[in-house]
Formats: sequence, structure tokens, C-alpha cells
Amino acid sequence: MIRVLHSELQSNIGGIEAFLLNLTKTIDKTNLQFDFLMRGDNPYLETTLKDYGANIYKVPSGMSNYYKFVKNILIKNNYDFVHVHKNSAANIVLPLMVKKYTNAKLIVHSHNTSPSGGSKVAIILHKINKNKLMRLSDYRFACSDTAAAWMFGHDYKDEQVKIIKNGIILKDYVYNSEMRNKVRTDLRLTNKFVIGHVGAFREQKNHKFLLKLFSQLNIPNAELVLVGEGSLKEKMKSYVKELGIQDKVLFLGSRNDVNNLLQAFDIFAMPSLWEGLSIAAIESQTSGLPTLVSTNFPSDVKITNQLHFLPLQDNSWIKEIEKIETEKNKNRLNNNKLVENAGYDMRLSAKIVRNVYMGKIKYE
Repeated sequence: MIRVLHSELQSNIGGIEAFLLNLTKTIDKTNLQFDFLMRGDNPYLETTLKDYGANIYKVPSGMSNYYKFVKNILIKNNYDFVHVHKNSAANIVLPLMVKKYTNAKLIVHSHNTSPSGGSKVAIILHKINKNKLMRLSDYRFACSDTAAAWMFGHDYKDEQVKIIKNGIILKDYVYNSEMRNKVRTDLRLTNKFVIGHVGAFREQKNHKFLLKLFSQLNIPNAELVLVGEGSLKEKMKSYVKELGIQDKVLFLGSRNDVNNLLQAFDIFAMPSLWEGLSIAAIESQTSGLPTLVSTNFPSDVKITNQLHFLPLQDNSWIKEIEKIETEKNKNRLNNNKLVENAGYDMRLSAKIVRNVYMGKIKYE
């Protein structure tokens, strides 16, 4: 039995959590055991992962308590791999512990192109630690070339880093008109032109920009649906009131049915300040949605002609949204084959990851 510890899950389902959910649901678990470190609580996430045979260890707050707890987990379970999922190299405590207390192979998996918080301190620590993290790791994964360069340096060699695309479970995103009508009825969005966004309320996702441009749209029946949680959520709710659009903005919180919500949208918009490679943008294209993203996204994210890169200027987004609104009666496309051919089928990503765990792919 190959034992793998993944670190770490957060209570809000973001890109890392979505990737790990899809991986756990898809990978061949023959002779393979997944365990997870987790901060906070998310009943859906925990129940789903446990149903697939995983163990979840809730890490305590405070560095001293964290260190003692994780040290015990590492020593007790004799892992073959510790798979660390990171947005930056700012914190390398766990990789150092893996090397000190275990014989496990360390996989460092880059999921972003800047720290989630974007603070100056985090950026400085990242620059200091990334070379050390490169040396500590036995295997290096990244969701895109851009994310690989961010975590491991622009001079990394292709043979040193394996690109593992953020695969999704394609069948879950096939457009379904009945589901669209049900969700729109449940959310009281019938006869609305719905702009959707999925992402944690943090600086990276640039919600303030999205709210401002939405307030300037000349589409009377437009509605904005925001899915996610995060530290900036209450601040954005106050900004919505300041703009006077509180009757046209829905805050849905963290959801486990994003695939169904996408059916109800007419546009998907993500004006992020930075991105490694957004699973949400892959999902939206799979569901046949016009998808608007900022020019800060890596080029890899474009799979269909329905995705458009836009500069962070209000007028560009307003013009594109109003153009799409005039074409809203177009049929939704089934883009599954395009997404599969682009390598974003989780079955392919899971096969590559399993081959590493099983020793069929070796590089160091």
C-alpha cells in the first residue's frame, strides 16, 4: 500500500480543494491510501473525501501546536509521499519537517503565480525560500508553465517539473437546459441576464473591479452571482451597498454544486490580478459559457473561442458583456471534446499522478 499525505485543505473550496476532490474521485485507488491535513471545517469536503477512504487530520492553530501535531502524524503513518500543494514558497515548515522526520518523497505542487494574500512579506519570503524548496523537493508539479516558473524559477528545466493540468470531471459540466431552468427558478433568476463569478473573496480575485463595472452596465435585467467565501466578503458587501446595487447582487457563499450553477449563468467573469491556472475558468468553458478573464491569466487557460482575455479597464469589460448580452439566445455548446483534447480531463491528470506514486515515472 502506497500512503500519501496531501497538505493542505482549507474550509473554503478553492482551486487546490477542487483539484484534490477531483483527483480523489477519479484516481485508481488500488494499493493507494490518501490522507489530508486540513484547516477549518467543511462538512461536504470532509464527508466526500472520507467516503473515498481518506483520513482527514485537522491541524491546530499556532505554530508550536501545528509543529507537534504534524510531527506526530508524519512519524506515526510512515508515508511514502507527502504531496504539498502551495501557492508560494513563503512557508516551507512542512517540507523541512518531511525531510527531518520521514523518509517520504516530497512532492511540491505549484498552483498559483503569487501568494494568495499578495502581501509584501509573503513575496519576500517566497523569493528567499524558493531555491531551498527546489532543493528539498524530490518531485515538482505545477498546474501551468507560469506557475512552474513562479515556484521554481524561470530557469527551471522541463525535466525538473511535471505539468499536471487542473483536470476536471467532464461529464459533470455538460450543459443541461432542465438544470439551468431549475437553478434559475430556485435563485429567482428567471428572465435575468446572469453574470457569474466563482472565487474566494481575497485580493487576487479582484471583486471590487467586477462590482464597479457591473454597476456601470446598461443591462436593466442584469444580475451578478458571486460564489465563494473569504476575508474580504463583508467588505465587498459594504461596497455593493455603496454602489447601490444590493438588489442585483447575490452572495451564495461556498457551494458544492458549482457545475449546476454554471448552467444558470449567461457569462462567467474573472478579472483576477494573478492566476496560476483557474479550474473555474476551465469548468466554465466546458459548460459552454462565454468566459471573460483578465490578461493576467496564463495563455494555457484558453481552450475555446468563447474565452476572451481583457485588460483591467472597465470599458473593455462593459463593451464585451453588452455585446454578449445581445447574442444571449445562441445555443450553448458542448465543449467536452475540446477540453479533453487540451488535456484537462481529470482521468489523464490522475493517471500521471498515480504513475509517479507507483514509481512508474521517476525524475529528481
